[in-house]
Amino acid sequence: MSQRPIILSLTSMQEIGLRILREAGELRMASALDPATLQREAADAEALVVRTAGVIDAALMDSAPRLKVIGRHGVGYDHIDVPAATARGIQVVYTPGANTESVCQHTIAFLIAISKHFPQQMAKLPIGRYNDRTKHVGRDLTGRTLGIIGFGRIGRRVGEVAYQAFGMRVLYNDIVPAPPEVEAKAAARRVGLDELLRESEYITLHVPLDESTRRLINRDALAKMRPDAILVNTCRGPVVDEAAVAEALDAHRLWGYAADVFEVEPPPPDHPLIGRPDCMLTPHSAAQTIESL
Repeated sequence: MSQRPIILSLTSMQEIGLRILREAGELRMASALDPATLQREAADAEALVVRTAGVIDAALMDSAPRLKVIGRHGVGYDHIDVPAATARGIQVVYTPGANTESVCQHTIAFLIAISKHFPQQMAKLPIGRYNDRTKHVGRDLTGRTLGIIGFGRIGRRVGEVAYQAFGMRVLYNDIVPAPPEVEAKAAARRVGLDELLRESEYITLHVPLDESTRRLINRDALAKMRPDAILVNTCRGPVVDEAAVAEALDAHRLWGYAADVFEVEPPPPDHPLIGRPDCMLTPHSAAQTIESL
């Protein structure tokens, strides 16, 4: 048996990160992420390193009696049973600032892409319909209202960029008011959720997933939004009722939708939003950058 602590990583990362882990212990990479494989390969692990994939539940912890710490490379930890870990004396740690810039930039890219009709315009070129470019009139971000739901690290950074780079008016909704100096960086104003939904031309989501945020954006919330609103989700898929979004798009009660996350990941082939010209979707890849990994 190895005298060095065994670290089981469920994710790949940049070489500098792997080197740090190798210096700390014997690094092993999980061969698969299904429960049976993880339980078998974690049997003698003292540490787990995880990103978004893989379910870290009580059964997995019970299969790893030497487990001391679970390290989440990222922000959201809804796939980790924290109470179960606490009950077993296992520490859960995470890296709240690791993905801030990459997810912020992904969010801003979505705002621009949907505003400029990138999905529609790009679809026309391969089929020789260059002159259709005039049929899709976009709009600029400058001076428009951005509503941010969840004003933590990523939400605040999105607000700063939107205000400082594009002169957007920033509203935010959060259970905790931000300090005045933080609000000042984005000239942000805290408002109730209903007011944010009514006034915002752009809405971005940056909340953790729990029972209070599950399907936060549902049919009722969508009905309160402007028909020219663009909704962007780069936090967690189940925060949005995707079927309700499809209905709103079909009824022209929503300008567009962009997301890096899905209610079920990976999404099924018949997902109601995949392939739509009024949607831009990426496969939970906002943090797949050299800097974040």
